[in-house]
Amino acid sequence: MALTASILSPPSSPPKLPNKLFGQQPCQLRRSLVLGTHHQTSSKYALKASMSQSGGPDKVTMQINDVKEKLEKAIPDSVKELEWEKAADVVVEQLVSLGQKALKWSIVVLFALSSLSDVIFSISRNQELMMPLGLLVGCLAADFLKETSQQVFPNSHGKGLNRNLIGVGCIFVFIKFISAFFGIRGKVILLHVANGGFLQVLWLWKGLLKGRDESNQDKSLSLGHDSLAVEGTE
Repeated sequence: MALTASILSPPSSPPKLPNKLFGQQPCQLRRSLVLGTHHQTSSKYALKASMSQSGGPDKVTMQINDVKEKLEKAIPDSVKELEWEKAADVVVEQLVSLGQKALKWSIVVLFALSSLSDVIFSISRNQELMMPLGLLVGCLAADFLKETSQQVFPNSHGKGLNRNLIGVGCIFVFIKFISAFFGIRGKVILLHVANGGFLQVLWLWKGLLKGRDESNQDKSLSLGHDSLAVEGTE
């Protein structure tokens, strides 16, 4: 019976939330927005006032120039009188020489692997006698092409990487590619002609790099003597 009475009785009214809390929130939000805007405006005015008091960008530029002049005065005269452009040229030449050495050794590794495969191919086809003949013809052809290219293009000698040697090396790489379209004997002799010519190109390139390294060392030594002479005069 008590359960039936509780079911039939009308539901109790929902609890009333205080209206003061919701009534006060819009006012507080407006107040915070007004205070935030006022704070930003006051900070902008303070920044402008500080810039006007300090002299603005012109004074900042003057201070930077003063610091620059003080740093220049603090640097010793021996450092100022060094030939920095010449030193930079020597560093660039050393980096180029290092890159050329890395390229040379990578080409040497590829050439060694290719030559080994050509030797194995020649032995498997019973064409061992063609190997020394092809190598000899390749070396002689490389020297002949180098001398001819120097006479035809004399200005390319000694400028950066020797373009004459690059051109001769490309010719022998092309010979190695076209050897695939010949028969067994022609293919074997062309492969070893290309190997002999490319070996001669690498040998000439080694001599070129050696001479360039010696000239770079002479330049670095002369630069060191000049710097020591400048320090001695002081």
